[in-house]
Amino acid sequence: MSIGQAERLLTGYKFATNMNITAVKIYPFDTGNAQSSLRAYADVTLDDFVVIKGFRVLVTKSGGLFVGMPSKMGKDGKYYDQVEFKKNSSVLQNRILEAYKEFS
Repeated sequence: MSIGQAERLLTGYKFATNMNITAVKIYPFDTGNAQSSLRAYADVTLDDFVVIKGFRVLVTKSGGLFVGMPSKMGKDGKYYDQVEFKKNSSVLQNRILEAYKEFS
């Protein structure tokens, strides 16, 4: 599919302002290194329409869990988030952590 075809498909499609999380898939990740903070990757499906891949479940030094956004390394060697939520990112993060806790 070309970019023009994708644009024509999306033209006229009204995106909902409140997309629902319809699925969270957890991929446990064990590096074998006890000092690694990465515990799992997660993919999130919104309204059975959009899949966002690459969320990371990480553990803090104090033992708490948090969700890292999908990111990519830039030419300068720094990592940049690939997904940005304008509001309610805590809802998404909580759903990912709930799914991780159920899985583990």
